[in-house]
Amino acid sequence: MEQNNLFCAWSGGHDSCLSLYHALKTNQVKCLIAPLIDTGMTHKTNHLSPSLLRAQADLLKIPLLIFNTSMDDFNENYKQTINSLKKYKIYCGVFPFITNEEQKELMENICSSQNIGTLTPLWRRDKEGILSEFLELGFKAKIISVNEKYLTRDFLSRDLDKEIIEEFRAKKVDLFGENGEFQTIIYQAPYFSDQLHLKDGDINLKNGHWILDINLVHS
Repeated sequence: MEQNNLFCAWSGGHDSCLSLYHALKTNQVKCLIAPLIDTGMTHKTNHLSPSLLRAQADLLKIPLLIFNTSMDDFNENYKQTINSLKKYKIYCGVFPFITNEEQKELMENICSSQNIGTLTPLWRRDKEGILSEFLELGFKAKIISVNEKYLTRDFLSRDLDKEIIEEFRAKKVDLFGENGEFQTIIYQAPYFSDQLHLKDGDINLKNGHWILDINLVHS
């Protein structure tokens, strides 16, 4: 049915991947959208290169739409991007928000201005319960960025698992990293056609974030 055709806001990390999983239960996700922002701290596609995002999309067999923008032009460029999807009869977007009222309201306003609906399947769910579900479903995610205000660089390259969740709790870090405490890349998922093979690169400090460069390993 046309009203079930969706796009999914895509970061390549644990939050957007789990949102996509729930959206796919009862809808057709026709497109992934990933903004690449040259500066800015709030909206970003993790610290993943376009090639990594495309590799994930290939494993999902869902088209990926990447658009470049600055923070100043983010709202307008996002509006133009989602408006272009109407010709494909896509009238709703999936977003990974759980408790972030500000970002949820922003994206709802952007979408409603283009007569696009929003779906937030994780909204107000218990974060510990969501992470347990995430792990039980067989998702595997590697930490590729941490905010130095909250976490040290030794968390980089570690998997998001029960042990590290306990460490986040002890440090009073948001368990889902919803405030930018950490970011991940999904390399295995129940809807991937194969595992994403990755190799760690250099570690750099940029804008207060320790960032692990990640490269694809081509078979």
